[in-house]
Amino acid sequence: MPPDGVVHLWPIALDQPPSVVAALHAVLDPGERRRAAAHGDAVLSRRFVVARGVARAVLGAYLHRPAASLRWSTGRWGKPALAGAAGLCFNLSHTADVAVLAVSGGRPVGVDIERRRRGLSAVAFAARYFPPAEGDLVRTGGHDAFLRLWTRKEAWVKAAGDRVGRGLALSVAGAGPVLPVRDPTGRIPGSWLLHDLPAPPGHAACVALAGTRPVRPVWPATRVSGRPFAHLNIPDRCFFHVAEPFCRT
Repeated sequence: MPPDGVVHLWPIALDQPPSVVAALHAVLDPGERRRAAAHGDAVLSRRFVVARGVARAVLGAYLHRPAASLRWSTGRWGKPALAGAAGLCFNLSHTADVAVLAVSGGRPVGVDIERRRRGLSAVAFAARYFPPAEGDLVRTGGHDAFLRLWTRKEAWVKAAGDRVGRGLALSVAGAGPVLPVRDPTGRIPGSWLLHDLPAPPGHAACVALAGTRPVRPVWPATRVSGRPFAHLNIPDRCFFHVAEPFCRT
């Protein structure tokens, strides 16, 4: 389990060969399999299987439990947690062919990774939903500024287990990469720490943790072998390197 002051980040490559997808599908519970099938699109279904299956494998390794034995519970607004695993906090985010799993030892955590969306008018969206100062930032900084603000908001709301829509009005402007924040309205209580993360080109990512004590992001997947997951036949290719996000070897 990560020690206090450390959050582990596992970057997941979602496009995997059929043998890996099949191994991961086997550890999902019936609800997850139904959700995968409900996507209707084969690519989206496979990516869902990989994201949830690898998350199970990683969390099971922390707990020394088989991946298939893990059971989820959900908060009021749908944030998942592990039943019977007090002290291990996690959150998962995925976009297109990449995902990030964040794991914390006791501090509520949220993570978000987003890819630039074609057809989205970032300036118009920010002007309508973001605080005025952030709308100005997007007007001058374009999609890169929008993605940075969006991932900060979503990571914060996910860490708090609140509604995504409530995060739009949160003020998250700041130079970064580390930003302490509070909701002045009190609707999201407490103090939080936002930490911008490296991401593939055209993406942005952020992790949020409860409290304002310093935190050090660590990327275990860049330094581990697939040995903890050998029983599932999950190779290292399931994890991309932060410096080379699309490396599959």
